[in-house]
Amino acid sequence: MSANSSPTIEQLLTIADVAKLFNVHPSSVRRLQQRRRLRFYKVGGSVRIDKKDAVSYLEKTRVETIG
Repeated sequence: MSANSSPTIEQLLTIADVAKLFNVHPSSVRRLQQRRRLRFYKVGGSVRIDKKDAVSYLEKTRVETIG
């Protein structure tokens, strides 16, 4: 990972932060993380998710309208 793409502390979110961002229950985010659908960092025993990765996940799962 290059220095330009390294996340800053402000960009690292907890499972609860991502759940609020996605407007879902934290267990839903935990499932995404455990199934490796959402990229994450392990910091000690804690999981942190880069905000860019969370937004990227949402963009990839977007369903377009018909017509």
